[in-house]
Amino acid sequence: MDLVTILLVGAAQVVIFAMVPLAWWLNASRPDGSFPRWLGFRRASDAGDPLVMGATVIAALGFFGSALLSGRGTSPAPDAGYVALLAVAFVALIQTALSEELFFRGFVLRWLGEKRPGPMLANLLQALACGLLRTGSQWLFVDRALGPCLAAFALGFGPALMVGWVRQRTGSLLLPWGAHGLGNLTASLIAMFTR
Repeated sequence: MDLVTILLVGAAQVVIFAMVPLAWWLNASRPDGSFPRWLGFRRASDAGDPLVMGATVIAALGFFGSALLSGRGTSPAPDAGYVALLAVAFVALIQTALSEELFFRGFVLRWLGEKRPGPMLANLLQALACGLLRTGSQWLFVDRALGPCLAAFALGFGPALMVGWVRQRTGSLLLPWGAHGLGNLTASLIAMFTR
């Protein structure tokens, strides 16, 4: 795919993943003022806390492993130039990481947390949904063997649980998005330059 197509597909994916949260936010009398603020695009309150930083780093390592396992680390050859590098960065940071963080930690975690189960169960449920999504993707598109599917579940559930906790603790989506994007980008760059 050329760069323009990658940018258009990535932007469309972010918009699609933001449609359900936007519809809910509009229907819920616009809590927290602006839509981006409600999703968590704000400064993290406890970003310097060692537990928050540790959970963020460990989650980034989990997202790195998940990206390598699922083959999302597959990218163009390094001699493809700066356009390929820009495409890899866009897919890793915006198309994949931002889309998933908007939906799972920006919307699902917040929505469930406001419902009856409470914040701890909400985090567990959104992490379970992420783990099942990764397992399904692994089984459908990569490998149907039991071992890789279980690894995909663990590498989907574990990091999602950690960044969900970070999102709840800091009130911000920026650290979870950063951890997810860094893990994806690192896996993609390693795959790109070790071809």
